[in-house]
Amino acid sequence: MFSRLGKFGVAVTVASSALVLVTGTVSHALPDTTGTAVVARPPVTVPSPPPYKQLALKTLDQVVKGNFVAVSARFDESIRQEGNPVVLSNAWKEYQDQLGFGRYQSHGAPRQVVSGDRTVVDIPLRMAKQPGDFRVVFDGKGHIEGLWFLKKGVPVP
Repeated sequence: MFSRLGKFGVAVTVASSALVLVTGTVSHALPDTTGTAVVARPPVTVPSPPPYKQLALKTLDQVVKGNFVAVSARFDESIRQEGNPVVLSNAWKEYQDQLGFGRYQSHGAPRQVVSGDRTVVDIPLRMAKQPGDFRVVFDGKGHIEGLWFLKKGVPVP
């Protein structure tokens, strides 16, 4: 049983294995086989991905504090219409009250799964009545594509 916000669950397929992302700069030098000076290629800069775990923790913190306007401002275009602050606030209230999880107490370390240009971050929740999970899906630019309040252990699709 979980609470899902409108189109927040739009068919996003995420593999269960993570891809390794390379960041930083790399420079290549050609070997000197002719006795002339070595020619170096300019460094190649690989852009760093957004810090998804930190973004997910910040998002959870904003939810817990009731700052639903800040959270919904980071939604991508596909969910912005249905994922307004009122809908998000109601889903958080329903998760705590009507679905029987109770009030938020604390959270554990985030877990991240990457597939293509999407990143799924799950954060285990310690709620007053039973444990749960907070799941957020980010696009490659760090915008939120999906957000769920889940029962404990729901596998990443």
